[in-house]
Amino acid sequence: QEAADLFFPRCCIACGEKLFDRSLRYFCRECRVAIQYLESPVCRRCGVEFAARHCEKHFCGDCLQNFPPYTLARSVVRYGEPVKKLLYRLKYREDSSVLPGIADIVSCYDISEFEHCDYAVPVPLHIRRLRRRGFNQSMLLAELFFQGIAGFSVRSDILVRKIHTVPQTSLDGAARRKNLVKAFECREMADVSGKRVCLVDDVFTTGTTVEECSKTLLKYGAKEVRVLTFARA
Repeated sequence: QEAADLFFPRCCIACGEKLFDRSLRYFCRECRVAIQYLESPVCRRCGVEFAARHCEKHFCGDCLQNFPPYTLARSVVRYGEPVKKLLYRLKYREDSSVLPGIADIVSCYDISEFEHCDYAVPVPLHIRRLRRRGFNQSMLLAELFFQGIAGFSVRSDILVRKIHTVPQTSLDGAARRKNLVKAFECREMADVSGKRVCLVDDVFTTGTTVEECSKTLLKYGAKEVRVLTFARA
């Protein structure tokens, strides 16, 4: 194995640097250090980080003015480099080679706040985008989050995106909200009544997407919606 590592060294999946150190699995030291996990204290509702590290968890100003429909939202890491690069390659280059590195990042996160949920529901893609891309990255992330929990299921048959909207990344806050109005619905045979749902997405930016999905799930009878995203912008 040492000879193989010498002549055919593994590479950092973020920057491509050769990994001669056998203690390094997926990332070089520089990229690993650059991956920033969100730290407490955060807003008890939406999960945004507070600048003051000495304060207790409370509600942020935005949540006090307009409580989001979900019970809480949490994210694993900040949406900076090299996380941006990993998600870009996964979503737009169909590069599944980044998944082991993403799984390694997720493995360090405590998901105990979501273990009591009945199942996880990934934010859906419109069928046209799903056919073009070939997979739903939120579905892959949900499977990574809960792969170690026996009996926990990921349900892609609950939510459907009925309107083919323009990508949220190209819009500002107001346009994002308008873009997703009535964009989601629950499938006719989906029974979410009385269920605690963990809604999974890749990036929490303004929160518009997960808010609209949460409203839909609650409208169809869900008891509670908790949001879990891989990254937070």
